Amino acid sequence: MKIRHILFLLLALSAIAFMQPLVFFLGGLTLLLGVGALIYRDLSPTGQDAVERRVLGWLRRTRAGSVEENNAPALSVRHWSAALPEDSIPRVRRARTKAARANPAAAIPPQAFDPTDDPPAV
Repeated sequence: MKIRHILFLLLALSAIAFMQPLVFFLGGLTLLLGVGALIYRDLSPTGQDAVERRVLGWLRRTRAGSVEENNAPALSVRHWSAALPEDSIPRVRRARTKAARANPAAAIPPQAFDPTDDPPAV
């Protein structure tokens, strides 16, 4: 056997040994995040606020490095407008006119009836 063949064999064995657990872990993590997103979507607004406060607390503790440093209550997205002054919130206006949206059916040319065509099968 050449050195190159031995290296290919070791590379294949290491891929079999390490890639399967990695793919299994990433697939399981994706499944858990997807189910969590579906559960979060079905919660009431107060339940969503509670989850947001808990996750934001975890993030703040992680960034601060300790549990004792962060005792401030978390603000959810629904309460931002009450916490910020009106001058600091830029208003973005978007036009919702019919001219802004193109009609996709107008791009398809009409087809004339051809009597030699077979009727559509039902």
